[in-house]
Amino acid sequence: MLAFLAEAALRSMALGTMAWLALKLMRLRHPHLQMTVWTVVLVMSVTMPILMPWMKLTIPLPPAAPTTVRVTWVDLPGITTQPPLRMARVGITAPAPPDSAATAPPHRSEWQWATIGLYLYVGVSGAMLLRLIAGLALMGYVVRVARRLPDRSSDGDVRVSDFVTVPVTFASTILLPAAHTAWSARKLEAALLHERSHVSHGDFYVLLLASINRAVFWFSPFAWWLFLCLADLAEAVSDDAAIAGLAGDRSGYANVLIEMAAAPQRLPAGLAMAHPRTLHRRVRRILAESNVPKPIDWRRGLAIMAAFVPLSALSTMTIAQGGAPAMRESATIAKALDGYVGQYQIGVGSLLKVTRDGERLLAQWSGQPTLELTRAGEDEFVNASAQASLSFIRSDGGGVSSARLREPGLGQIGGPRVDAATAAELEATFQRRDATRPDRFRDQTPMPGGATLVARTIEALRGDTINAQDMAARLTDKLRGLLPNFHRWLPALGAVKQISFGGVGPGGYDIYIVKFAQGWADLRLYPTPDGRLEDLNFTPVGDGRPGRIAACAEEITLKVPASPVPIKLSLINRSGAEVRLFWLNADGERVPYATIENDASMRIWGPVSRPYVISDPAGQCRDILLPGETTRIHVIAPIGVSSAPRTTPLPGSREALARHIDAVRRGAPDYDRMTAEVAAQTRLYLPLQQSLLARLGDLRQLAFRGVSLAGNDLYTASFASGSVTWQIGLLDGGRIGAVAPGPEY
Repeated sequence: MLAFLAEAALRSMALGTMAWLALKLMRLRHPHLQMTVWTVVLVMSVTMPILMPWMKLTIPLPPAAPTTVRVTWVDLPGITTQPPLRMARVGITAPAPPDSAATAPPHRSEWQWATIGLYLYVGVSGAMLLRLIAGLALMGYVVRVARRLPDRSSDGDVRVSDFVTVPVTFASTILLPAAHTAWSARKLEAALLHERSHVSHGDFYVLLLASINRAVFWFSPFAWWLFLCLADLAEAVSDDAAIAGLAGDRSGYANVLIEMAAAPQRLPAGLAMAHPRTLHRRVRRILAESNVPKPIDWRRGLAIMAAFVPLSALSTMTIAQGGAPAMRESATIAKALDGYVGQYQIGVGSLLKVTRDGERLLAQWSGQPTLELTRAGEDEFVNASAQASLSFIRSDGGGVSSARLREPGLGQIGGPRVDAATAAELEATFQRRDATRPDRFRDQTPMPGGATLVARTIEALRGDTINAQDMAARLTDKLRGLLPNFHRWLPALGAVKQISFGGVGPGGYDIYIVKFAQGWADLRLYPTPDGRLEDLNFTPVGDGRPGRIAACAEEITLKVPASPVPIKLSLINRSGAEVRLFWLNADGERVPYATIENDASMRIWGPVSRPYVISDPAGQCRDILLPGETTRIHVIAPIGVSSAPRTTPLPGSREALARHIDAVRRGAPDYDRMTAEVAAQTRLYLPLQQSLLARLGDLRQLAFRGVSLAGNDLYTASFASGSVTWQIGLLDGGRIGAVAPGPEY
């Protein structure tokens, strides 16, 4: 890492040297022009670490004769291949024999010096960034408490502060000292002209970026010089703007600067009008010149930036000599993919197998078809047809240690890399559960002693000791990681008052509704054959308040009594466009939370007293959601479409559900008629639903029974060997926006 940053710093210095020489050779002394050039250099310096890996030109060698090339790949016991991740950066290297010095670990002293250097870099860089953040926060406070000058509204955001002694620019705000009332009109006008120039040119943001660049590359003299150069040029450009506004009165403006510099300076951040450090140089320049340089227009500025593009590209590019293209690409791709091959635990009872077939990476989740993956980034892969993504996480040693799977509407689930014995155990667990889930759902019979086991588990989760004798080892590990959440939720919910069985879900989980002294929760458990818990999921559903959708006009006056009781919300976007989500803090201020795409859903965990503002992409409020029993599953409808509860089914929903059940039975669902989320869910649960339908027999009747909180039509599906609840939601054009067996809880 340090070597990479040092290379980036050297490249930035080389670019700066070339820019300096170009300015000198062309005798370009215009401050505004120089400011443009050095701003381009600054942007390139900041982005240099990002651009370097991608700006690599590889010159291939002529293909070698097959008889003269022999590459042997050696798999070393206990060592996981750690390939480079971007194919353009991979070199062809044959692993050395096990006894070679190439496989020996780094010398301890080398490792210690590298570690010390890394700690030193992070410490200094972190301290500089913290100092910058603290200064920005302090100046932000100064701006907030400053008093506005309404008679100066034409000059922009001008305020008066007791904390400054000279005019200062912070972001787009101009701060004047309280003593400005004693200034002459000429002095005040000079100050405002100077500061307005800073605001119009965005000098604060340029110098902020230069400060970040200096903190990242603090070891580079060029980063420090570039900051000072930009600061001086920003003052020169603003001086010229002020002189032009004062009809060329250079001596009068110089006197104003001298008076300003005499005031004491105490600014943590911001652009002050006069600094003693640069006063002599600025005054000498002002008095030495007779003409005010004309500002360059945007066309000339754009032309200057375009002229620097080849120079910038040259500074980021690396030219490397490669091997024979075909052999090199094939060997490096295969080696890179081998680092991901393995078996990974997903959740507590399923397995993800990652294999390689030539240059293709394949993944197969328990009970699911094999997916071909395409690289989407560093340790990131996607499958376009299923719209799934798979991320690999590396340990401190660099090897892949775990995987994380994400699918639309299913959220994120993952687990560690496991050995062959654990993988076999997980596969056996899945096969057993897969065989029993359909019968459990059809029979709707709870496990013996389930309510007692639920009560005992809840009480154990209030403390730090988990009843290991009541559950499988993997569930113990899962709950131990969730203890901080339970230690927040359970005290807020209070004592258990009642536990009632709510049925068996389509996944074979027993559903229990738990009433606490201060709220409710949905607890789902999966039993082992010997009567213990194999898995457990806990979902808080609020404190009994009904909840409502408030009008946007209530946002400024909305005061909701605080409650620590948690609730899980499900938001489903059917508005026809993406929406933004904010939550309101105790002061009624919006806090950005997330963006929900059209036909997508999101699950949120938070206190039941927290209001959420649903807005369009521009931030214009659509609705305000107050969490509660009736809003914990909320559909965001198009504007103007009534969201009043229905009592009759949607036209065509009965026929669509019958067609879907028949297609699932045949193993050929019409994925093109579904949203991406529903298609992903249908693929995931297709084997389970086929097993369920095989046990239930032929469909005899669909009887409408109501509408769910999500606006889906609920039907009782009667089969030859039983009946189950099935829900379906239709969108525009008859597309399926939701379909699954079982009611919503």
